[in-house]
Amino acid sequence: MLGKVVKATLAGAVLAGALAGCGGDPVKVGAAAVVGDDRITTARLDQAVLDCRRQFKNDQVANQVRAALESQRQQQPTSGEPADCSARSALDTMVNFRVAAAAAETAGVSVTESQVDRTIGLMSQQAPAESIVVALGMPKEFTRDVARMNAAQSLILQKLGADASEQSPATLQAQQQAVALFRQAADKLDIQVNPRFGSFDGNRLTVSPITTRLSATESGVR
Repeated sequence: MLGKVVKATLAGAVLAGALAGCGGDPVKVGAAAVVGDDRITTARLDQAVLDCRRQFKNDQVANQVRAALESQRQQQPTSGEPADCSARSALDTMVNFRVAAAAAETAGVSVTESQVDRTIGLMSQQAPAESIVVALGMPKEFTRDVARMNAAQSLILQKLGADASEQSPATLQAQQQAVALFRQAADKLDIQVNPRFGSFDGNRLTVSPITTRLSATESGVR
């Protein structure tokens, strides 16, 4: 049962993972990432991670949802990376909030507070929306932000011609167009991420883990 609600809730999250931008300029001091004119501070990110970990520890439903997510990921390796309360995961989501808003503006759709409420209602049909958000790696205070992002994705897909069938030609075509739209929006935002938290993967279009580079001596190259 939890697997179904997770799948329904995360239908847009797969698309949300396809976000990134280019930019080689150094990130401003104290920033975890810079997205357009917005600055995601390291202090805010660190606090979000601490809150998520504390809430997850005390939320049995969030633990069950995350277990269902991990089971789904093991059965379908392409369904995404493990959900956790890590800084990289939280930062990726915070970036997604901004890219989704930019993509919605480009697509000519707007998300009302009523639509956010409706999305939260859908999320809460089988598990509390706040618990789902914590399971996904964000503190419950971001529930409306997650719902707004998912609502934007749904509206964009509808605008592009998606129908009720996940595998219909119309929906699949809309998904491809939506991914292209998100990439375009992210590129215009010139997203830059602090190397402390990872880097952008140009192929997967998401925040990738930190990679350690060997020095010239260690690698045998001088």
